Amino acid sequence: MINFIKRHEKRYTNCSLLLVFISIVNPAYAESYIPKSDQSIVASWTVPKPAKQPKIFIAQLISDASKPGLASRYYGRASALLKPLLAAEPDDLDLQFYSATVLQHYHQFEQAQQLLSQILKHQPANVAAWLMKANIHMVQGDLVAAKRACLQVLGQGSLFLSTACVLEVNAEQGQVEQSYQQLQHVVSVAGDIEREQNIWLKQILADLAQRQQLAEQAIEHLSGYPLEQMPVSYLALWADIHLDQQQGKIVLDKLGPIVLASDSFDDALLLRLALAEQTSNLVSYSDSTLVSNSANNAISKAWQQRLTQRIEIRLQRNDTAHAADIARYYLDIAPDAIKALHWAKINWQQAKLGPDKRILERAMAAQTSPKGITKA
Repeated sequence: MINFIKRHEKRYTNCSLLLVFISIVNPAYAESYIPKSDQSIVASWTVPKPAKQPKIFIAQLISDASKPGLASRYYGRASALLKPLLAAEPDDLDLQFYSATVLQHYHQFEQAQQLLSQILKHQPANVAAWLMKANIHMVQGDLVAAKRACLQVLGQGSLFLSTACVLEVNAEQGQVEQSYQQLQHVVSVAGDIEREQNIWLKQILADLAQRQQLAEQAIEHLSGYPLEQMPVSYLALWADIHLDQQQGKIVLDKLGPIVLASDSFDDALLLRLALAEQTSNLVSYSDSTLVSNSANNAISKAWQQRLTQRIEIRLQRNDTAHAADIARYYLDIAPDAIKALHWAKINWQQAKLGPDKRILERAMAAQTSPKGITKA
């Protein structure tokens, strides 16, 4: 069943903080087999237990895909499950919505919008579909259409959600300070807010505070929940705020173990750990063990090496879905002005939010900078 909203993950990467939360009826997970010896372990990962109803299982996969290390496998599995179901029931609106969510994740925005339009012809009061529409319009830079979709949510009686949606669009139009103040007021008078919606709102508030260089307020907005339980978008934003304050060690100390404990590494989190490692002159990681290297001044490059390996895979696959991360890699980790601009342009073709614009501007500036690369 569909219920209100979820922040995709934005990819945190550079999509908007507006996500579509999907509720799951009694999600259950299979208990993992635990080998008696560590030598028996080749690899381990979370295995979701299929629900009796396929649609519920797909919703479960999509919801859990926002967690660290699960996006690639869970979205891929949801996509594979959806294909035969949609072939058998092409008019099923729930399946269409789940398919639109997967398409959004893979940046196939036009196909996602087509499905959402079909859904809204039959379900004009579908708040989640309107919110996803607004999100995609915003990512593509069509802020007029995004705000129009937000107002459609208001037409369905969801004043709180519509207002938050509109304020996020207003911020993209340059009204950052006003949007921040108004959203703070909206949250203060809203009373009890559901956990998923509150997490979404906290991310918007933290993002708006960060844009105004209000670091303490931004960190405070993200301090109410254990990081271990938060989606990738939340963790990436939290890391960005601390990196802006030159607090790389905090990022390594807190985010590193979370990523190491996940099934696989997310590009967005790898990038931020590599940046934290690059700016730190005190620590290095050996798996999950923190080691001080102040004695011999040896600086670890473990996260940078992991990121380099991941980028090489993305390049081999010509993976344009991760163009923003690749551009950032060539701007900040392995400076290469020509490659940075190439991938920044590819990213700009897909996403036109503030962070995407800044990546493109930095890449363009790098072409004429004496040092080749400018700082963020």
